Amino acid sequence: MSQDKALTEKKLSALWNNKTIKEIDTRGKRIVMFSDMHLGDGGKADDFRHNHMAFGRALDFYLKENYTVILLGDIEEFWQFDSERVFKEYDSTVYNKFRAFKEGFFYRVHGNHDSEWGTPRDPARSIVGKSEVASEALKLRDKDGEARILLVHGHQGDEESDKHSWSSRFFVRLYKIIEPIIKIDRLASATKCQITKGYERILYTWAKSSKVMLICGHSHRAIFRSISYIERLEEDVVRLEKEIRDIGEDKELLEKKRNELKKKRAEIKDEKKKNREITPVETEGETLPCYFNTGCALYPSGITAIEIDHDEMRLVEWSRDNEKKETPEIFDRDSLSDFIKKIV
Repeated sequence: MSQDKALTEKKLSALWNNKTIKEIDTRGKRIVMFSDMHLGDGGKADDFRHNHMAFGRALDFYLKENYTVILLGDIEEFWQFDSERVFKEYDSTVYNKFRAFKEGFFYRVHGNHDSEWGTPRDPARSIVGKSEVASEALKLRDKDGEARILLVHGHQGDEESDKHSWSSRFFVRLYKIIEPIIKIDRLASATKCQITKGYERILYTWAKSSKVMLICGHSHRAIFRSISYIERLEEDVVRLEKEIRDIGEDKELLEKKRNELKKKRAEIKDEKKKNREITPVETEGETLPCYFNTGCALYPSGITAIEIDHDEMRLVEWSRDNEKKETPEIFDRDSLSDFIKKIV
């Protein structure tokens, strides 16, 4: 895939300057954002089915804790599956849980794979009306009531997903037909990022110059404060190597840290294999916390999301394997107001 920089900037600027885009308060609110679930028909080609139960636990938690849920696009995989089959498969589970959130506690931004919900009735909503139409963007207000955060799926300016989506959809449907013959590894294919490595820099540069915090999905690469998961893993490796050098004679602690280091290095190798390595977004000076990405719901380990809990912002993961765990693992966290101060 290739990214048209000029078109991306033009489209994002148009959305940011659009006064009709809905604005949502963050003051005193708890908000969680998901993207890229790619709901299918429950069959072998449906990548989401592996994390179905983990997502159910997550929604139960956020409903109980009074969170507002915002879906940032590609919730359904309509390039590959008919909408009726997707709706039928997940109506009593995922959609039913969506419908449990009261009016004003559930919003949807459409992506390139689920753009159909830009016009018809959304099955995730129980009330028929204009509010059910998914928009291309939302805005969040800071604690002072100023719109500072733009929420989009992130496909704006993507050559295949934005400008040539119909031809891309044709080849995805063709892939579904021939997949059983060529026996492609579905999970590896779903989690491998097809987005150009320069993608994040384009979005970051726009957000920085516009003095906006941009939160999106699309790339399936989790980003927090403009730094990727693989970059945080590399920071952990440097830290662990130093700790190992300084441990001394404590063999038990030394073994523990060496195992941690081995695990981190294996994760880095896996991230690179799946093309989730990004081009560093900043070319000069301090990296500003103006670009965030929710990741996706297709990871072998689980589902990533971004939370805003009053003034704290967090990147979290809901584990697929630990079914008894009722809270997510926190990968990174910091103050939302501090982020906005740095950007503005």
